[in-house]
Amino acid sequence: MIKKWFLFFLVALTLPLFSVAKSKPDLWFPVGERMIFQLYWGVIPVGEAILWSEWIEQDGRTLLSIKITAKSNKILSKIYPVNDYMESIIDPESFLPISFFKNVSEGRYRLKEITTFDYEAGKGYWQHLLKDKSREFDIDPNTRDLITFMFYMRSQQLEEHNVYNYRVMADEKLYDLIVNTKEKEKIKLPAMKRSFVGLKCDPEASFQGLFVRVGKLCVWVSDDDRRIALKITARVPLASVQILLKRVEGPGDDEYIRASRKRSKETVTDEPLEEEDEE
Repeated sequence: MIKKWFLFFLVALTLPLFSVAKSKPDLWFPVGERMIFQLYWGVIPVGEAILWSEWIEQDGRTLLSIKITAKSNKILSKIYPVNDYMESIIDPESFLPISFFKNVSEGRYRLKEITTFDYEAGKGYWQHLLKDKSREFDIDPNTRDLITFMFYMRSQQLEEHNVYNYRVMADEKLYDLIVNTKEKEKIKLPAMKRSFVGLKCDPEASFQGLFVRVGKLCVWVSDDDRRIALKITARVPLASVQILLKRVEGPGDDEYIRASRKRSKETVTDEPLEEEDEE
């Protein structure tokens, strides 16, 4: 029931090569940004997820690395330890992925895999690193994995009460992803002692383990230049899962950075959420 739900927030938001190193292009988000999220099972804090970006040099090229870790806290680790890691290596010029790596450890479940993308050939190559398994599949000219897609979406200005259609790569296949936008709402972030306005988005997709397994998923994306996930909720058997933005670190000096910096000087503990009225 709990298995893999740590990874679903990847949707709240969800490759031509160059041979010599190039200068770093200007992107729509600050590279070096680090976002920390608190994960709740019902109202009980059960873990933390960290999402960050950085420039790397690989084969003489300047590339973008975006990484995510999700770990259970001491309470959950006693019954169901979680330690997940994912990384996308991205060509910053086209903002298409070169590779997508995933290392999942949840309870007794283990998965370690890598997918590489060849846009010239129109092929993706998946390899299971713990078993002797590999697979080749067709990709589109703009195929993106979930991490790359999530950050690409930060460049898009979504409007209220609209429907957007996309294609994403998950489970070594391409899937249709429909995003239904609702209204803008004020989202309270207890860890920051602040509220921010977020656009409510209801993503729908057919692939297992990210949307179907956790049931109805809702994401609130900040209505500002950062366009980051403020809150993610999902309904699962016996409880609901919530992920709330805890703090933002890195370049810049906007409201997120200032609120996070102020709270970092205080003693902050992971407390249970207050019960909220059903929507």
